Amino acid sequence: MSDHYDVVLKKEVADERTLCGHVDSSARGVPEWEWGANYPGGAVQGKVMDDTMAASMTLRARIGHPCGADFIAAPFLKAHPEYSWQAPILRDMKAGPWTTFQAGQKPAK
Repeated sequence: MSDHYDVVLKKEVADERTLCGHVDSSARGVPEWEWGANYPGGAVQGKVMDDTMAASMTLRARIGHPCGADFIAAPFLKAHPEYSWQAPILRDMKAGPWTTFQAGQKPAK
């Protein structure tokens, strides 16, 4: 589950006011959190569950932006050198597939 609909602008745009939380694409940033424009933050995982899934202790999850977009650090830092201080710890976040997990599930061997 993901969404790029900004309810303030009333249009599709990947920014900080959507479920995917693409703050890195926002010229506004999130001043309430002291995140400047294009801050490398936002949703980096997605989890969904409905009532049927809850009854069976099941959920679906994905690592990375819920929409499936990858975050690649090198081009981001090239475009936004003001965040170069994060280079030693800023890592790529490649989106994985949506995967189903259930309580009591054993790891694959």
